[in-house]
Amino acid sequence: MKKLVFILLFIPVISFSQDFRKMSFGQSTEELKETYPQYEFTVENEMGMTILSHDDIVGGVETTVAYLFVDNSLTSGFYYFDRTNIFKDAEDRYKDYKNISEFLNGKYEMEETNTWHDDGYKDDPNNYGYAFALGKVDFSESYATDTMLINHSLVKNDGVNTHVLGYISPSLAELISEKNDSDF
Repeated sequence: MKKLVFILLFIPVISFSQDFRKMSFGQSTEELKETYPQYEFTVENEMGMTILSHDDIVGGVETTVAYLFVDNSLTSGFYYFDRTNIFKDAEDRYKDYKNISEFLNGKYEMEETNTWHDDGYKDDPNNYGYAFALGKVDFSESYATDTMLINHSLVKNDGVNTHVLGYISPSLAELISEKNDSDF
């Protein structure tokens, strides 16, 4: 009985230490491939980073799952929802965003930081999907701890709707900050 109690108490510790899809920040590309042998990963190298990705279904939505490595160390993971479905209606994308948001808010205390380009629909939540379709609002929410930043967004940029959920390590956030500081 004591063993069972110990195991039940230990499970949350194991689950909490994983940062993105059974992976912890700092793990290598080899460990990712060992964790997910069923996937054939697409590999890209960009700006000193290696990105491994595969397609999956997440929250009922076709999704590209991407793992970003710096110096063979996992620094972030991203979900790109319906990235290849350019014909998906903006209001349907908003419904997907709300469904994913509901799940996230059940697990984390996400802070909403929407950007309204026109306040005409701001007080009318029933028409937020329509407002997004018109380009009146970009949706965003985030959650941060000492070990991770979670950012969930639905934005329209140059007529392209993008729905992304990212789990970002402090080391990548620091690297981006340093890069931005050195650019100015």
